[in-house]
Amino acid sequence: MKGKSYCSVRTVSFLIIFAIFGIFAFYGFNNLAQAAIGLNIQPIKVSHTIKPSESAFGKIQITNAGDEAVSVESKVEDFVPMAGTINIQFVGRAPGVTTVRDWITLEPAKSFILQKGEAKEIVYTINAPSNAEPGGHFGVAFFKATQLANKVGEQLNIGTQVGMLIFVTIPGNNLQKGQILDFSAPNFIQKGPVDFKIKFENTGTVHFEPKGEIKIFNIFGKEVANLLVEGQVVLPSGVRDLVISWKSANFLLGRYRAQLSLKDGEGNVLTAKSIAFYAIPIWYVLGFLASVAILFFGLKFLKKRLKISVSFEKKPPSSNS
Repeated sequence: MKGKSYCSVRTVSFLIIFAIFGIFAFYGFNNLAQAAIGLNIQPIKVSHTIKPSESAFGKIQITNAGDEAVSVESKVEDFVPMAGTINIQFVGRAPGVTTVRDWITLEPAKSFILQKGEAKEIVYTINAPSNAEPGGHFGVAFFKATQLANKVGEQLNIGTQVGMLIFVTIPGNNLQKGQILDFSAPNFIQKGPVDFKIKFENTGTVHFEPKGEIKIFNIFGKEVANLLVEGQVVLPSGVRDLVISWKSANFLLGRYRAQLSLKDGEGNVLTAKSIAFYAIPIWYVLGFLASVAILFFGLKFLKKRLKISVSFEKKPPSSNS
């Protein structure tokens, strides 16, 4: 009976392990297969200013970062900014109106195969029509990678997609203006980094990158850091939070003041009220207070326990007296 019981337990254990392995093989390996498909794209955004009837071109590099060969297809879509946010909305082609989708051509235009680790250069050309309206025009060049067919005529529905933002400005009565809605930082910090948040609104008619600096002063009024603000595009009517981090390697203690200044696309200087924040390294402060307390009570204890006596030795009378 004991032998049969031992065999039964062993059989059940084997079946459980086999079932777990089967579940992992079905789900885990399937997820790994999906994760094995990937594309890298450079650059991730481009900006061109083109007059009507003129052209511009550039290059895109697509790299197969997955574990197997893939088929890549491309397309271009238009988008418009959603007012008051950083979000965008894809839009279709309006009848009788040409858009960025119509202006851009990609070469090669058809699908192509990328082997594992292979990179391919795509040339894009933007042809602005003679009736292109002044202002900002926006699009995305999408590249979708799909697993190659295992059999003739069969294709798995597993893939990934990357895109490059395309900003086109047609000169005319364009405005590159904006305003600082808010400038903030944490009131109290224990240590760096310190994150400054700028809420910026583009009140113009075209996209642009607000550029400027944040100067930081210590309690004595000495400038201790100068942080650059740049590299983030804000679309027309859009509101975007720009986050700039101060990664100071020095020990921070006391009151600090930060002053923000930005320039819009027309060179106008936009300023925000300076903000103050305090660096209080709580653990260092607690350690210092604990050391002072130990020293104080230690001296007090020693004063009670130790008696210090001073004796004066009496000198013998002088022989001359």
